[in-house]
Amino acid sequence: MSGQRGFSLVEALIALVVLSLGLVGAAAMQLKALDSADEGYRRALASVAALDAQEQLWAAYRHTKQCAEIEVGRIESAWRRHWFQHPEAALAETAWGSIQRDACDFQITIVHAAPGSAPFAFRFELPVKP
Repeated sequence: MSGQRGFSLVEALIALVVLSLGLVGAAAMQLKALDSADEGYRRALASVAALDAQEQLWAAYRHTKQCAEIEVGRIESAWRRHWFQHPEAALAETAWGSIQRDACDFQITIVHAAPGSAPFAFRFELPVKP
């Protein structure tokens, strides 16, 4: 009786299949990580853009007597030009944004063009002046 030496062809093929399943799983994990990093980058940019709009509204509010006097349309168009419409803007051609006001409550919404991206909504309230 002779002893076994090495792997048979069937064992080698099974080992190759197990290895390839592991590599496919690792590749899928890498793709998911890239998608998550991209989504995080888009949300970070949206957050910075929303905070910029908030700061502009606060600056305008400082020179008024009440919230109704803030020229939201003028601020919104300048904000859109800076963040979404300028050719070198960070969010150009990938997103759009809007500012809505209800008394002293403001909501800034940024929607990305990427499929599956949820809109980013940022809400804040300016204090009522005495």
